[in-house]
Amino acid sequence: MKKIVMLAMCMCAYLGLFAQEGSGKDVILVDYFTYTESIGDSYPTTLRHAVIGGLQATGRLVIIDADAESGLKLEKDRRNSEEAMGDATARRSEMKKLGANYMLKIHVTQMDASQEKKDDGSTWYSGLINFTLTLVNVEDGTVKVSKPFNYAGLNAKYGDTKEAAITATIDYVKISMKKFVNDNFDLKASIVAIENVDKKKGAVSLYIDCGESMGVKKGHTFIVRVEKQVAGKTLYTEIGRVKVDEVQGDDMSLCKVTKGGVEIQKADQDKKKMVVTYKPSVLDGVGSSIKEGLK
Repeated sequence: MKKIVMLAMCMCAYLGLFAQEGSGKDVILVDYFTYTESIGDSYPTTLRHAVIGGLQATGRLVIIDADAESGLKLEKDRRNSEEAMGDATARRSEMKKLGANYMLKIHVTQMDASQEKKDDGSTWYSGLINFTLTLVNVEDGTVKVSKPFNYAGLNAKYGDTKEAAITATIDYVKISMKKFVNDNFDLKASIVAIENVDKKKGAVSLYIDCGESMGVKKGHTFIVRVEKQVAGKTLYTEIGRVKVDEVQGDDMSLCKVTKGGVEIQKADQDKKKMVVTYKPSVLDGVGSSIKEGLK
């Protein structure tokens, strides 16, 4: 009976990882937060929920919460072992078993509020939150991103009590995490079919293989690039741009060609590999698609 139970557990784990890999999304393991002792435990826990919520809201990543998943008992035990905690290679090995591409670590240095006085003599509080986010590549241990996040003044919220101000300011973290994903994770897809062609303009509309499940929305713009191999390296050449006209499912969107229709049609006829990439911080600046994506 024990063998059957163990086999079932292994199969569930395998199918879970297969589903993650098949989704085309990067898998992020959110590691345990560290923080200065004076902060206490409750505020970092609330902050953790906000970070994970912001990451998940993009629809672009698979998130594993190391502090919530019962299946990560081995990793929790690892936390209590000084020897294992000091062995970065062993830790990454455990992360790989969980299917993670990246490990996200956060160290919180401040979760407080400044006291201010109103004209009538009453007091109010403005939130103060500071932490550093580090994103580590599980494969080789290199740091992909190390970035400080600071919330104070206009980048914070206020409340009648210290606790209310801190809790309200945490709401900004969700927005920051969505922008963090947009800035650091390109959304890549492929052209699966050209729907309409004009004799002079070339490709007019086409389908790409990403949609609602990846957070794609109407109006999002993608760069179209041709991929080629040179001396063992992958190079990309931009040939056009497309804009999402209609999201038609979890993994399909209809796009209008806004630039490079002739080049896209020729690349398709020549059977060249084309990749479409969406990166708001580069393509849309402060346009509506970013605002829409940050809601």
